[in-house]
Amino acid sequence: MFKSIRWNLLSWYAIILFAVLLAFGGMLFERMEHLLRQGVEKELRAYALAIAGATEDENGKLKVELSEEYLRHFSSGEKGAPYFVVWDREGKIVLKSDNATQRESLPAGHRSSTGPRRQLAIAGPSGTVVFVGREVRREQEKQRELLGSLFAVGGGVMVLALVGGWFLAGRALAPVRRMSEAAAAVTASNLAQRIDVGKTESELGQLAGTLNGAFDRLEKAFERQTRFTADASHELRTPLAIVMSQAEMALRKDRTPEEYREALETSLKASQRMKAVVEGLLTLARADAKELDLRKERVDLGRVVEETASLLGPLALERKVALTVSAEPVAVTGDSDRLREVVTNLITNAVRYNVQGGKVDVTLAVQKDQAALSIVDTGIGIPEKDQAQLFERFFRVDKARSREVGGSGLGLAISKWIIEAHGGTISFASRENAGSTFTVRLPRAL
Repeated sequence: MFKSIRWNLLSWYAIILFAVLLAFGGMLFERMEHLLRQGVEKELRAYALAIAGATEDENGKLKVELSEEYLRHFSSGEKGAPYFVVWDREGKIVLKSDNATQRESLPAGHRSSTGPRRQLAIAGPSGTVVFVGREVRREQEKQRELLGSLFAVGGGVMVLALVGGWFLAGRALAPVRRMSEAAAAVTASNLAQRIDVGKTESELGQLAGTLNGAFDRLEKAFERQTRFTADASHELRTPLAIVMSQAEMALRKDRTPEEYREALETSLKASQRMKAVVEGLLTLARADAKELDLRKERVDLGRVVEETASLLGPLALERKVALTVSAEPVAVTGDSDRLREVVTNLITNAVRYNVQGGKVDVTLAVQKDQAALSIVDTGIGIPEKDQAQLFERFFRVDKARSREVGGSGLGLAISKWIIEAHGGTISFASRENAGSTFTVRLPRAL
């Protein structure tokens, strides 16, 4: 079970707030304790100095001359009233206030004490010791009351702060909830769902935009996959229907040997077409899964071009297309079979989609650190509206003619993958009814 982010934020917020309040309360209490101790000590020292100043030695007899009003201040009987005791050098009491108890004894070291009472002793004239003190219970009670008030106020502040934190966390996480709901609504049947970026603030708005971009790519990929599946099914269904119809016709009644041969030849052509489609699909599927390994060897591309053009010469002759080749010797690094497949696809397309009496010029030249292969034809060209989709799988400009000449719509997609896998580029320029030029550039072998 996942713990709510809201609860996580609130928990940390409560811990930090409690620590801050505790530190603030502790520092305030310690400061008040210090001020109380300092104030009482200052008061007691003033009393002690006054009493020491009033102590005189007359012919060996100690006397403390204090006014009646001053003595009444010590003997007022009020809670927390100060008291004093004066000892001579022998430890005998010279004078003490009425509220001083018998427990008061000569302090060692003349140090002040702590606890519910504060006491102070100083050295007076002629070896006397002046001892003063008073209770601080009332001040301590006020401190405890203040501490209780601090706890009460702190508790109230924490409750209010946590309520506010819960509300603020909810506001802050609301865009995340909306994004989660929008993402959950994206399904195979509803890929158009998007996050409303206008309702999402700051960094979360950037995240929403990124997710929307991912959804766009997902929708396009799904559309391509759907179209690809439909096209593949259509491409396989047509030759399969031909094979089935020919077999059914041949089995419907006895046929002459020539009729059986004709049916078998038609079925064979349809099967070859299915085989080409299946092999093309397998190649692209393995390429997409990165399971199609290419050999890395030194290849004489000029020789590959000349041999391929020579093999396709009969096709050009049959189509009444003039095929010319001019190939410089140039070496590239790659898979010779795959490169031969690219050259075959491009020259075959240039011949098949040409006009009678047309031309196909194949040129291979060295351009700086690249091998540049150019196939120029005088064929039907590619309409501008179709050029952006030319390298997509199963895309054909003239679908009827493509099926007539045996095209599957996979050749250019496979060729593009092969060239890019070799670190090269493939491009084209074309005008409708004015021919096309395909250019392949590959890095030269070092």
